[in-house]
Amino acid sequence: MTSSLLRAKALLSKCLLIPADQIGDDANVGDLREVDSLMFEGIVIEIENATGTQADVMDLLQLRTVRDVAKMLEGQSLSIPD
Repeated sequence: MTSSLLRAKALLSKCLLIPADQIGDDANVGDLREVDSLMFEGIVIEIENATGTQADVMDLLQLRTVRDVAKMLEGQSLSIPD
């Protein structure tokens, strides 16, 4: 397991209040727990704090899985190139 996946799981565990060991690598964030707007905002804030940059709105619209969170923590874009 990559360190970015571990960081993503730790971040989601903190924001969703569930144990990290219950979060699968390919889990859909919405399947882990019903995510409301405040929880999503917490995820966004944690990603921005971890990366030191503002999250791209287009990336946030496509954020679905634990791997997506890991990619964002690595500074990768989720947006489909033009």
